[in-house]
Amino acid sequence: MDDKTSGAWIIHHALKLHSTLSQDFDAISFAGKSGTLLSAISAEKQLQIPQGRLEALAKANHISPKTELPTIVAELTRQRLILPGTGAIEVIGLTGQGVLESTARIFNESSHEKHEEIVITVSDAASENPLTDKSAVEALSDEFKLANKDVLDTLELGCNIGFFDSEHISPTEKLLFNGNLFRREDARKINGVLSTLNAGDASLLNELNAKLQATGCLPLQAATDMLGQDLFDRLHSIGMFDVNVVGNDQGKNYFVTRPAAFSKFSDSIADDALDLAKALVASLTYGMTISSFYRGRIQMVSALMNKLIVGGTVGPATAIGNDYQALEFKGVLEVTAAHGGMFNMRLLKPEVGRLALSVIQEGDITAEAVANLPGAKVTEYLGPEVTREVKRKNSTEAVKLKARNMLQEIRTGGLRK
Repeated sequence: MDDKTSGAWIIHHALKLHSTLSQDFDAISFAGKSGTLLSAISAEKQLQIPQGRLEALAKANHISPKTELPTIVAELTRQRLILPGTGAIEVIGLTGQGVLESTARIFNESSHEKHEEIVITVSDAASENPLTDKSAVEALSDEFKLANKDVLDTLELGCNIGFFDSEHISPTEKLLFNGNLFRREDARKINGVLSTLNAGDASLLNELNAKLQATGCLPLQAATDMLGQDLFDRLHSIGMFDVNVVGNDQGKNYFVTRPAAFSKFSDSIADDALDLAKALVASLTYGMTISSFYRGRIQMVSALMNKLIVGGTVGPATAIGNDYQALEFKGVLEVTAAHGGMFNMRLLKPEVGRLALSVIQEGDITAEAVANLPGAKVTEYLGPEVTREVKRKNSTEAVKLKARNMLQEIRTGGLRK
């Protein structure tokens, strides 16, 4: 596993640990939080971050300015990623890959236990194909020189925290997998799912996949109307579709994307480890499909995004001051005051913009019509992992049983390597 992929899993696991009281993965938690903050404060070009903005971005990413931020800043300084100063810090220019590799380096150079390495190793393996806990224990106990029970306990804890998912396939054996199963365009896995469906359901699934390939992103209601709630729940629970949530003062809106849509140029979880491109696509889709016309629905998205990607500033417009807070919190956009209560914005992470635009332009939802920045107010974003986790917890036993059958077919239905 390369450092970019390892860093992505560390950040993924650190986000899972945020909602638990577990103290068993302290090195992962610290490295992951360091990487998350580094992503929020960095851009492709070197920039200066005032102390007030640094603390605000830390809070927005669930990092305590008083108890956690000083230690993280000290580590980023030691890594020569930032230069502290009076009232501000200087952050070196970094791409997303640089952030992930730095995250892995922070973890590797820290004092950590073998079980922390094990959950990273298993997560990556389970994203390729489901594997049994029995086979994982046999391989890992040899690799890490640990007793079988210690490895099994680690896997159990990893499942409980949500580092990876599991389904019982017998009273004594579990199948381990995670939501990155369909990140690659893998026809074998798709066929494994299709083989468990009746002809009608298989046809509906093919229809929805074709629609997502044509549009890039669809409102959740359109997807469930097409498949029916039960079939969609089964497919969502094993990671075949991503559900993204954008929220504002009008409520929450849900959008569906295909995991593979974000990995056309790579096949790793590291493509969009922090869900930044997904957040941008969901925000733009909200602006194009749901945002009310009087606020200015996004229509000229290609021109808008291309201007931002090459380093241009968009605005001034009043809506910019309120509409992109979720992306501001993640350090994707920088919003600055202009005049008369209006604001400008620029893109700090062009690579995120390029990936988001590629997903949208693959489809048919770009119509060049207006020249001003329209409103697409998004103050909250929840990524696919959160929504899938909620769905799995709330799934009925019937849905879980059918999902288990799909996973078994992916693993054994002519898919052996």
